[in-house]
Amino acid sequence: MTRAEAALRCEELNGERVRPRIPGLPPREPLKATTEAKPKPPQPDDPRTSVFRNVPPYGAG
Repeated sequence: MTRAEAALRCEELNGERVRPRIPGLPPREPLKATTEAKPKPPQPDDPRTSVFRNVPPYGAG
C-alpha cells in the first residue's frame, strides 16, 4: 500500500459514522431539541449574624 492509497483509505474510514452494536443495549435514538427548565427556588436568608457570616472558611487571617 502506498502513502497515497493509505491517505485515501484514511479519508474513507474517517468519513464513515461509527455505530457500535452492543448486544443487550437498545440502539441510540437521535437527540431531540426539547429542553425542560424549571425556575430555581429562591435562596433562603442566612440565619447567622453578620459577624459570623463574613468570616472566611478558616478564620480571620
